[in-house]
Amino acid sequence: MKMIFLVDGDNNIGTGLKGIELLSDQDSVLVFYQKTGLALSKIQKLCAGTSADVQYVESIRGGKNSIDFQIITELGVLVGKREADYAYVISQDKGYSASIDALRARYADAFQEVALRASIEDCLHLSFVRQSANRRELCNALVKEYGAAQGEALYNHMKAIFQSPEVVEVTVEAEKSAVKPTRSRRNARRKKAPTAVKLSE
Repeated sequence: MKMIFLVDGDNNIGTGLKGIELLSDQDSVLVFYQKTGLALSKIQKLCAGTSADVQYVESIRGGKNSIDFQIITELGVLVGKREADYAYVISQDKGYSASIDALRARYADAFQEVALRASIEDCLHLSFVRQSANRRELCNALVKEYGAAQGEALYNHMKAIFQSPEVVEVTVEAEKSAVKPTRSRRNARRKKAPTAVKLSE
């Protein structure tokens, strides 16, 4: 599952890039920034340690909302080309919501999910599991995500798995494939080579 993240460099970029280290080499991150904003070297440092393809896109024009318009334009192009099965605008600016809602209404068949999120981590499936600090929080998160019946069932199932002793089963195939140790032939008797018989002419 390839994901594309369009990061608003003007809006709490430190929070927005949280979770970037969890991405794979199949994912793409486009960081939009302005010269007057956070230095590019500092942004690159925040992106260090990820396997994702990271591109840094400088704003064409300076000024308020210039990055916002550029991000929405890029997102529209990606959706139009059907290159954004899972695309996320990373920003805490709610101003993107109207444009994203318009894409959902008109081009819903062109992607699986397009959404506005505060951070990359918020886009990752089951991110609520990583945010749980203890068993009670995990149980509550599962209930919130899947409903009371399924959430509690999932929690109890995971609890049973982690509390049970680990049993290692050896299959018949594994036993057959095991290499039998060979005995050293160092002390084995050597057979004498047959002596040559000289034939008379």
